[in-house]
Amino acid sequence: MAIGSAKIMGFKLMTNFNRPYFSRNIAEFWKRWHISLSTWFKDYLYISLGGNRVGIPRWYLNLFLVFTISGLWHGANWTYIIWGAINGFYLVFAIISQDWRKAFAKLIYLDRLPKLNNFVQIILTFILACFAWIFFRANNVQDAFLIVERMVSDKGTIYIGEMQQIILSLFAIAMLLFFEVLQEYKFKSQLPIRTNHWLKETVAYAGLVILILMLGVFDGGQFIYFQF
Repeated sequence: MAIGSAKIMGFKLMTNFNRPYFSRNIAEFWKRWHISLSTWFKDYLYISLGGNRVGIPRWYLNLFLVFTISGLWHGANWTYIIWGAINGFYLVFAIISQDWRKAFAKLIYLDRLPKLNNFVQIILTFILACFAWIFFRANNVQDAFLIVERMVSDKGTIYIGEMQQIILSLFAIAMLLFFEVLQEYKFKSQLPIRTNHWLKETVAYAGLVILILMLGVFDGGQFIYFQF
């Protein structure tokens, strides 16, 4: 929305999110997620600490410190610090275990199926990122650990109204994911709205307006990034 609004006014903003949930590992995830902030931390903190031009233990420490401090940047709350530390641990462990993971993929012949191997890596990276987001979004550390506990112990109850919302949400996510897949794998570069026929364009835009009115949030809720 920010990029589109800026283009209307004649400004071209940098790409800040590049479909991060298609990443095959955490390092790639952070090259795609919040690129401007990640670049700032790399240029002004990671390189200042010595980057990878130091001994291996110090390199691992630099990576871990950068991510932990990036958590603190989001707010003076232990949830953010833990979130940053988790991502720092992910990245360091991925580097340490790289040869082990390659050997395991070779052992189960996953390396012979590159597309399946990529898909498995994307799913695992998505799960790891979502687990870290629990601590980022929770109000406090106790709530975060309670959520983790309920994920593995509480089956819960889903009511009819909630089921309808879940189905509608999954449908919306599937539609968004469909176009993300098209863009990620270069099938199409944009939504198929612009055509040479005025009637088709009018119907497409009217359909989008209807979807916005049906699914849009109009309660004035504050955008989460406004708090940082």
